[in-house]
Amino acid sequence: MPLTAQDEYLHLPPEGGDGLWSDNFWFSVTDREADVFGINHIHASLSHGYVRASAFYVIDGVPQQWASRQPLAPETSFKTLGDGRVGYSVLQPFGAYRWEFDGPRFGFDLRFDARFEKFDYDDCLGGNPLATYEQYGGHYEQALVCRGSLETYGGHRAGERRAIECWSHRDHSWTHRFREPSSWEPRRRKTQQASWGHFWPSVQLPGRHLNSFGWMSPTQPLPPGRAHTGGWVADASGSRPLRAATCVPRMEDDERTAMSFRMKFELTDGETLTVLTGRKWAQTRNGLMRDENDAEARLDCYEPFFDFEVLETGERGYGVVEYSVHPPHPRYRF
Repeated sequence: MPLTAQDEYLHLPPEGGDGLWSDNFWFSVTDREADVFGINHIHASLSHGYVRASAFYVIDGVPQQWASRQPLAPETSFKTLGDGRVGYSVLQPFGAYRWEFDGPRFGFDLRFDARFEKFDYDDCLGGNPLATYEQYGGHYEQALVCRGSLETYGGHRAGERRAIECWSHRDHSWTHRFREPSSWEPRRRKTQQASWGHFWPSVQLPGRHLNSFGWMSPTQPLPPGRAHTGGWVADASGSRPLRAATCVPRMEDDERTAMSFRMKFELTDGETLTVLTGRKWAQTRNGLMRDENDAEARLDCYEPFFDFEVLETGERGYGVVEYSVHPPHPRYRF
C-alpha cells in the first residue's frame, strides 16, 4: 500500500495479532562542529499502552543519556509524542519534524527538514529484509537536514547554547517487535562471526544519501525466502532501491566495539560504491531494544558516528553505522 500522511503517526495492531506491537521513530544528530552526536528514539505501543522515549547523546566526548517509560493514550494521531521531557512532533508529513528535550543535564530544540525523498522498505528488491524475524506493518526512511540549538547544563561549556546544523537520517516502523519470547538461557556464541548481527549504515554525502540493511555474518541463518539485504540511494532526482549491499566490520578485542567498517553498495544502474569509515567521532547505543520487560536487553545495538569516504568517486561525508551483537551482555540491566 502507498504511504499516506496518516502513516506518519501511530498504527493500530492488526486484528488477531498478538505480541508487542509498536511504532518506532529514530532520528540521528551528527554535528561535528558543535561536537554533538546523538540518537532520538521513541517506541510507542498501542497494544500495550505505553511509550518509551529516549535521547542518547555524546556531547564534547561525554555520554549523556535520558530515557523513560510513560502511559500512552489509545489514539493514533498526536500533536506531540513523548514522555513529558522528550517530545516529537510532525510539522509537515514527509517534510518537517521537531524534537524537543528538557532534561536534567542538557536540552535541545531541533527541527528536521526533508533533504531527499522518503523510501519505503517494501520497495527493496526482494522485499523488506527487516521482516526476516519480525512481522512488519511498514517501514520507511528519509534523509534530512537538522537545524536548531542545544544547551548543556554541566561540564566546561555549561550554560552555552550552541547552534546545530547537520545532515541527518530518520526511520519509522510499525511492527510486532520481539514477537518470539527470549530463551531461558541466551544463545551462546560459537565463533566470533556467528555473534555478529545486523548492519544499518546511514552514509550522508554532499550530493546523495545511502542506506542499507543486512547481516554482517556470512553464516547468519535466515528463514527460506527472506531477503538477505536491502536499502536505497536518494538524491535530487528521488529515491530508489539498491541492488545489493555488504558490510565487513573490524572489531576491538572485546568483539563488540567496532573500530571501522568497509561497505559496498551496488546500485541498479551498475555503479558500485566502496565506502570506508574514517575518523570515529563518538559511539552510543540504542539502549531500549527491549520487549515488555524493562530489565532485559534483547540485543546489543550500537550507534557509532564516523566520517566516510567513497573510494571510486572521492566523495566524503559522515553519519552513523548501526550494528548489533548477539547475545546481549549483560542480558539484564537496571
